[in-house]
Amino acid sequence: MKKRLFLALSTLLLLNCKSERQELEGHIGRPDISPDGTKIVFIYAKDTSKDVWEIYSANIDGKNVRQLTTFPEARIKKGPVWSPDGESILFHADIEDGSQIFTISANGENLNQLTQLPGYNVEPTWSHMGNEIIFNSILEHGKTKIYIMDKKGSRIRELYNPDGENWYPRKIIGDKILFTSDFKQRGTYNIFQMDSNGSDFRQLTFLEGINWFPEISPAMDKIVFHSNRDDPKLSDSGNYNLYLMNTDGTEVERITNLPGQELHAKWHPDGDKLIFEWHDPTSKGLYLLELSTGAVHKIRLVP
Repeated sequence: MKKRLFLALSTLLLLNCKSERQELEGHIGRPDISPDGTKIVFIYAKDTSKDVWEIYSANIDGKNVRQLTTFPEARIKKGPVWSPDGESILFHADIEDGSQIFTISANGENLNQLTQLPGYNVEPTWSHMGNEIIFNSILEHGKTKIYIMDKKGSRIRELYNPDGENWYPRKIIGDKILFTSDFKQRGTYNIFQMDSNGSDFRQLTFLEGINWFPEISPAMDKIVFHSNRDDPKLSDSGNYNLYLMNTDGTEVERITNLPGQELHAKWHPDGDKLIFEWHDPTSKGLYLLELSTGAVHKIRLVP
């Protein structure tokens, strides 16, 4: 009896230790939420100086972590985005002498390279209906421009690009495009909107520093973005917070004030929650922000 009790207690202790060890540690970022709100996708590398960055999925509560890509020839993969139908995931990967755009099925099968273009082809996102993909393309020593193609990677074409570096395009509805640019503002990046041919060109934010990664809400009435306006340096380092504003650029409001960097926010389909990555010396990982209460919860990623 004592022996059985000892074995049971030992097994329980080992299971508890295993459970504690299983939570992912390292660089975790660039999250997105599935269209039905039940799953997330993200990038992960235990040691960013040595390991290949792969794409993982998990339940929205962080359970059932699963590696989707095993793609060692592309050391860094970024920007995974669920398709509107939830069937596939779009991302870019550094390969050979540049970056190319890929899709993979949500279950990790059917890896498909969509672009074979010179330079760096990065930050792809789906159009609202999922029939097109809009992305950035950067030729060597060239400016960052906005391109678009159909969902199979054909009919690639350059859209209107104002003079400057034009980042993070989102085709939000119809022909409207949301993006970040340093247009006539060297050293400062603000958020703009236009039609794909350059008409109805409007600057939405007039803030110092870097204002990046705009994402429109499911109801199409709010835009979230991250900004270092309180520590305005042309750098990826420093303090970044999340901000919310109306789609016309009015009522800009800071919604996080954590130490370090709150980055790459994405909307939950219910429109009342955001998932984001938070980095500071003591906290690294994915977090969920409830807009109605301001509560922030860590998503503990456990296989």
